[in-house]
Amino acid sequence: MTALTVVALLAMIVWWSASSWPQQHPGWVAVEQAGWMAGIVSAALGAVSAAAAVLALRADRPAARPQPMLKKKLVQVGRVPPAASWLQDRRRCFDLQSMAKPNPGMGVQILAGMGGVGKTQLAAQLVRHLVERRRLDLVVWVVATNQDAIVTRYAEAARVVGLAETGDAPTDGATRLLSWLAHTDRRWLIVLDNLDNPADATGWWPPTSATGHTVVTSRVRDDVWTSDTRAVTQVGLFQPEEAIAYLRSAVVDPGRQEGAAELAADLGYLPIALAQAAAYIRERRLTCVSYRHELADRRTCLRELFPDATALPDEHAARLDATWSLSIEAVDRLEPAGVATPILHVAALLDPHAMPIDLFTSSATLAHLTSAAARCEMVTPNQVMRTLQNLHRYHLVELDVAAGLIRMHALVQRAARDNVDANRLQGAGIAAADALLQTWPDSECESDTTAALRANVTALHHQTDSLLHTSRLHPVLVRAGISLGGTGLVAAATDYFRSLSKLASDHLGRDHLDTLEARREAARWLGRAGDVAGAADALVTLLSDQLRVLGPDDPLTLVTRNNLAVWRGAAGDATGAANDFSELLADQVRLLGEDHSQTLTTRNNLAYQRGQTGDTVGAAQAFAELLADFVRVLGPDNPQTLIARSNLARFQGLSGDIGGAIDGFSRLLPDVRRILGPGHIDTLGTRENLAYFRSHAGELSEATSALAEVLKDRLRIFGPDHPQTLTNRLRLACCRGMAGDPAGASTDLAELLRDQIRVLGPDHPDTLVTRREVICWQDRDGGPFEVAGDLQEVLQDMLRVLGPHHLETAFTRRMLARVRAGAEDRAGASEILAEYDSGDARFGGSSGE
Repeated sequence: MTALTVVALLAMIVWWSASSWPQQHPGWVAVEQAGWMAGIVSAALGAVSAAAAVLALRADRPAARPQPMLKKKLVQVGRVPPAASWLQDRRRCFDLQSMAKPNPGMGVQILAGMGGVGKTQLAAQLVRHLVERRRLDLVVWVVATNQDAIVTRYAEAARVVGLAETGDAPTDGATRLLSWLAHTDRRWLIVLDNLDNPADATGWWPPTSATGHTVVTSRVRDDVWTSDTRAVTQVGLFQPEEAIAYLRSAVVDPGRQEGAAELAADLGYLPIALAQAAAYIRERRLTCVSYRHELADRRTCLRELFPDATALPDEHAARLDATWSLSIEAVDRLEPAGVATPILHVAALLDPHAMPIDLFTSSATLAHLTSAAARCEMVTPNQVMRTLQNLHRYHLVELDVAAGLIRMHALVQRAARDNVDANRLQGAGIAAADALLQTWPDSECESDTTAALRANVTALHHQTDSLLHTSRLHPVLVRAGISLGGTGLVAAATDYFRSLSKLASDHLGRDHLDTLEARREAARWLGRAGDVAGAADALVTLLSDQLRVLGPDDPLTLVTRNNLAVWRGAAGDATGAANDFSELLADQVRLLGEDHSQTLTTRNNLAYQRGQTGDTVGAAQAFAELLADFVRVLGPDNPQTLIARSNLARFQGLSGDIGGAIDGFSRLLPDVRRILGPGHIDTLGTRENLAYFRSHAGELSEATSALAEVLKDRLRIFGPDHPQTLTNRLRLACCRGMAGDPAGASTDLAELLRDQIRVLGPDHPDTLVTRREVICWQDRDGGPFEVAGDLQEVLQDMLRVLGPHHLETAFTRRMLARVRAGAEDRAGASEILAEYDSGDARFGGSSGE
């Protein structure tokens, strides 16, 4: 029975009594009747009051309890963290006002980000922003580390606002609070700080309300929060200017602030790292520069570079090195259990900016993860991807599936490395190196993938030091250097292998096989960088050491003899190179047999040098015979067979059979496209050679267009500084000049020469050729140049670099003689120019290196 029903019944009794009594007792006087009626009414009202009180006690308490505290002032439950010292105002990155005024139906604002980026401070800044503007009646701050913490804080808030009493169960109080929040007209804000397990809030989410709002801070990635009632703001690192401003303020002493910008970058602009580093600097009276030196010392653990737990700034709960431990433990508990930590150990050794996902699904990594996680069955690629998604979810890595890359903050990497013993670290390093080698593409086209792989090798080598060359150099170190050169960075490849050979000599010894191999590669790329004489000298010294250590018949000794002959020929001594190849061929036939691939390569190089001496007809005949053996031994689709076909077509053209060259390259092109792919360096070379010989057949317009298309593809695949891109530009410029645009040719060649000097150096053979062509086409364009004098200077440099017998030297000498004899006979120069084989038209090279 409700209170209203009781009141109604009592009222009816009073009315009946008042109306019937006078009729039954007419002798009563009016005064007595009035007194009697007053007593009846008083008794009735007392009964009503008592009944109402009893019913109120039995009814739900919130319906009857006043809420005076919400009427008079702001009520705050839970402690809002104070503003951090030297707080950076990040309101320009996050619109606090719009966050405080949610869209209709948008009840929750999620602040997501990795540990230490300042999510809690941003939430506290939002609370202060609203309180200062008197836009709140109730604030409840919950440290949402688990569900019990959430329910307990809700129950406390219910007691404070009068919805529950001390003896009530926490769940009852929490339920009443959420029910009241759904209907009150009071302005409220609930903050769930550090809600890193969203399941803890299941059943306890504050309601969507026109007068209330919920803010969540979490390390969990934004895609977990997807909902039409939740808005996600990704909280990232400081901007560089914010980080620098913070350090300069927090270090305090101006004399210790030098190097703040560099230190901010070293710390990855991570707010918690900056705060704790600044506290350490103040405590130890260091400078930013001296702290950077300590930070760079990989022998120092991260925990040694920050204050101890009793001196942490801004009420930090943990030091930086422990900031991510809870996240790591949470991920490791998820299925597949135990795989996350060994994945982090591998990732901690690689480039933080771009790790290819394929590295983590390679057979080498899968085997390592299986062993490290002590699993009975092999870890699968699907399990790895699930674990990477979990790590991404907790902001321990950033998984970019579209780009096929993983990123990881450098300090998270360092914390992971600090928490693994040397044996596990070595296992992770070897697995990473093996995975890099397995992932490397066969084609050496410059791309984001090859650049990322090289960056990862560099990072791995830096982090592991001697772990990659305990008893020998890991092959991935050699592969990375070859990739540098193969993508056109020949000078960088030279420097790389010089450093690697010194490292190998220091760790393994001067006579170790890997040391000798690194020296051979250094000489190889030195020659390709333009110092052909230096390459030959280096190989002479290397050959002497190999004869002493390995003997004359060792396969590696034979390879070095081959390389030495190649660079002697490139240095201009084609006759001497041909003799060297003849002697090498005899030894290879004796030791390896006539059909060995190295024997066939030497026959290829011998025929090439024969052509370089001027016997182009003999070279073409030799390649025709060699091609039959390549097809018989290696098959028609072997890359070496394709090289032989290219060399045959080239020397047919150089011997005057332009039609044979065009036919040979035309038939070769579909095969290289099918076997090597359309973007392979040799496919592009075949297209270029075909266009070049068509230009000599008079098809200038078609050839110019074809060379322009090849150049476009080279720029896209290899970039502007690749040697063959530069050669392509040379041929295109000359072809345009021959087609009737000498001014355009002159301009293009002048620009090319500047780039070649920058990339290849002034003495590179290609640079010398372009110098000659600049002179010729500027002369044809009517430029005010002393043609004979300029050609004489080029000839002297070619004699010094290439020698007197090199084809380019001989061609320049003939051109100079024609100019002198014909008093600037431009027609004669044009005739010689039409005969010119600009560049080497390399197709895998003739060297067989």
